[in-house]
Amino acid sequence: MSATRQWVIAVLAILGAFFVAGILGGFAAGRLGFWHLPGSGFCAALAVVLSTYFAVPSHKFLMALCALGVGALVAWPLLEPSSYPESYGAQAYQQTHLPVISTYIGGAIGLLVAGVLRLWSGPNNSFKPRPLRGPA
Repeated sequence: MSATRQWVIAVLAILGAFFVAGILGGFAAGRLGFWHLPGSGFCAALAVVLSTYFAVPSHKFLMALCALGVGALVAWPLLEPSSYPESYGAQAYQQTHLPVISTYIGGAIGLLVAGVLRLWSGPNNSFKPRPLRGPA
């Protein structure tokens, strides 16, 4: 398979993970009785960073870091003018940073997981026989 084709498939996989995780995260947050927007952002950011790490053919951690940076820049204008929904009673329609903060936290956790996977993986992306704590 050519390198260009691998990158195109990776981009499609990342976009698919973004949409599926965002929709399912919003649905799960709503079913649990929470505001759907922070749940969607958290799950979408986590999925984008991790799917980038797993899908790209090379420079996995660097590309996951780039996905986090681009996602943070895109999320800011989309989520920052947020207000609590009407169902929040006294806080309804007040400005909040909760959706963008939860989105950033989801991306940071995704990058942390990618970093741990990078430390545990060998040169051919196979897992090392010993965990980080050293010999037993």
